[in-house]
Amino acid sequence: MNSIRLIVFFFLLHSCTAVRQLSSQKIKENEGCANANFDYKSILLDVEVDSVKTKFMLDTGSGLSVLIDSTVVTDFKNKEFGFLGSAKGADRKKIKNRFFTTKLRSELFESEKKALAYINLPSAPCSPVKRNYTGILGLDVFFNEEFLLQLDFTNKQVCNINPKQFSNLVRQYDYKLVKSSCKKNQIFVWLNIEGHEFPFKMDTGYSGSIVMPYTEELSFKNTDKVEYVGSLFQTISSFTNGSEEVYSKMPVFFGGELINTKLNVSTTIKAQNIGIDFIKGFDWLIDYNNNKVYVKRNQSKIESTFSRKVSYYAKVQDEKLVVAVKEKSQTRYQLGDQITSVNRHKVLPENICQMMDLLNKTEDWSTLTLDVISAQK
Repeated sequence: MNSIRLIVFFFLLHSCTAVRQLSSQKIKENEGCANANFDYKSILLDVEVDSVKTKFMLDTGSGLSVLIDSTVVTDFKNKEFGFLGSAKGADRKKIKNRFFTTKLRSELFESEKKALAYINLPSAPCSPVKRNYTGILGLDVFFNEEFLLQLDFTNKQVCNINPKQFSNLVRQYDYKLVKSSCKKNQIFVWLNIEGHEFPFKMDTGYSGSIVMPYTEELSFKNTDKVEYVGSLFQTISSFTNGSEEVYSKMPVFFGGELINTKLNVSTTIKAQNIGIDFIKGFDWLIDYNNNKVYVKRNQSKIESTFSRKVSYYAKVQDEKLVVAVKEKSQTRYQLGDQITSVNRHKVLPENICQMMDLLNKTEDWSTLTLDVISAQK
């Protein structure tokens, strides 16, 4: 009984710490614009964490701001931590929220005691994309005062603007009011796909275009698609494993424009989101408090077709090079098969990343000579 009491006391103590941290934080927004880096399929903004300059990714799909690299925080190990609730990845798997406070500022906001969640994101061995940010800015640092949010992809800026500026932009330029719902630090807009309306969360943290969770009722006329099985996505908590239907040239009507784009129907991603590949094709004005979202088509290209046809992808797992993703119709290799040599070169610890890179850049693996240990054995 005493051990149970101690556990309960420990939980309540750390929950109260997190509540205090969240309730005592004060965020001052600043009017104006910040230059943003829109490369690498993300929106990167300059921030200072405990006076250390770094970059955070702006993620409109997140209601909380998050640190993912503790090395940028002064004396991180001695911070006071509290635990409260959990964060959900796009696959709906949960990870506990671990909060601490720090000084956080940028051109758009500042806070002497900002509560950040700390999440140690999973990383894949030999990942070809190195993270160029140390944290995530959620919508908790916006919409706290009278300012409205402008995502200006044309001029590569993120702005806090006042209501008069907002009205002038709507009046002077060809912005279109779209059906939306703004609540609980989330922004939803409706897209018309093949004549049917669907709500989507605006998620600049998702690098793709459009993703929808699979249901038996979901059916499209478009037959231009490829089906993959395996581990295709990474979320905040895990790597997914399931099947994905990826459509090309899906007709989508949004903001007064008919656009052909890529769309993924997923058995692993449970969220219904539009990602940066689609979002970047418009400039955005968001009046969160009055639930008004305006968009204007810009010159950014929205990809509608596959840039290359790939039948297989490989990854490093448990220090082995294995088949991680395959087009469902392919039968030569199976998920989990271990690749031991490529073009007569044995896969070794010192070249395993190079071998993985070669495989994933090769559209047709039949042009390679592979030695494989079947996962079925």
